[in-house]
Amino acid sequence: MKYNVTVVGAGPAGSTAAKILSENGLKVVLIEKDKLPRDKPCGGGLPRRVLERFNYVDNERFIESYSYSGVAFSPSMKDKIKAEKKIPIIATALRKKFDFELVNLAKENGTIVKDGKTVTDLKIFKDKARILTKDGDYIDSEIVVGADGVWSTVAKKSGLRKSKYETGACVLQEVEVNEKILDEYFGKRRKCYIHSRFKGIMGYGWIFPKKEHLNIGIGGVWATHGEKINLLKSYRDYIDFLKQNNLIPKNLKKSPIKGGRLPINPLEKTYGERILLVGDAAGFINPSTGEGIYYAMSSGEIAAKMIIKALQKGDVSSAFLSNYEKLWKKDFGKDIEVINNLLSKESSQDFEELFRTIGSDKLLSELFLGVLTGELSANKYKGKIIRRYLACSIKNKLKKNKKKKVLATLDE
Repeated sequence: MKYNVTVVGAGPAGSTAAKILSENGLKVVLIEKDKLPRDKPCGGGLPRRVLERFNYVDNERFIESYSYSGVAFSPSMKDKIKAEKKIPIIATALRKKFDFELVNLAKENGTIVKDGKTVTDLKIFKDKARILTKDGDYIDSEIVVGADGVWSTVAKKSGLRKSKYETGACVLQEVEVNEKILDEYFGKRRKCYIHSRFKGIMGYGWIFPKKEHLNIGIGGVWATHGEKINLLKSYRDYIDFLKQNNLIPKNLKKSPIKGGRLPINPLEKTYGERILLVGDAAGFINPSTGEGIYYAMSSGEIAAKMIIKALQKGDVSSAFLSNYEKLWKKDFGKDIEVINNLLSKESSQDFEELFRTIGSDKLLSELFLGVLTGELSANKYKGKIIRRYLACSIKNKLKKNKKKKVLATLDE
């Protein structure tokens, strides 16, 4: 059977694209290398804008819990930024459940799902695209969507991902806990924690309380002074630190430690002849947090709408599909660029000053955490944050100078 679209990868990006394409009457096949349901190493924190843009996931079918309170610590742990809200800062999900329910939504709308099939190659012909699988099968369609993660076969075989591809990494545990422990350590508002640049890692550690689980992890790229890091050792140090500071119980249940890779930057090109890349396969991620679900689902939506137009027009050329890149850049690409520029210029010392200034002002704290968690657009709010930050910085320096003068007078 020839399909209109083959989607490779059943994560949030691929399932979202498949759902929208099927809703619009297209013949869609969704290919997944693992047997479903499958898990993915991830914190499982969803920015509120995921719930606003894709409101069909804002229910118990997808969401485990909501956090209304959060604290982010500076690298030295001396300064912190706090936020308390009446509406959730983030929602939390179990990726095994969340991803599977998105697949089920696609199936309910007509998508054919084939799991346990590993894609090994991709061929582009004049009249079709063909993917080949490890079991000797092949599937033909008019367009292929590459949603197969950070090591995307579609991206590699199409030439859109170069051989040298820099990635980050994360190590985490999803630990079962009871409601009593969650209430004792995280309160009814389910406070979440972020520890920025723990022990020099260009990344952060986190604790996300869920319905019956704690997700504890650490993710990063390299040490801030340029040396390679042992992320597993850093994670174990982080667990010890959390226990010593009574942020988690000392007698947590044993749970498997999982690790995964994540992209750092979007690929230079995310489209080709009869091909579009979405989600991790395209390199879409929040550089400050490693959160990628919003960008995954958003890029899946944008790609689906682009494909519908392409098939209606009868033009699946690279030239026409290049409009997809213009659309995602306009939608969320500037956010990624702004955050990347900020992170590349900030040292640990800069971060200390950043946290000290932001933590001194409630509004600035809320704006910063909003951007950090992906609730707010970095590009949209950068002007407001910069103006507020400069005002607070000047105010704090004046206070500091005044204090010095008073102390000097007393010494006399």
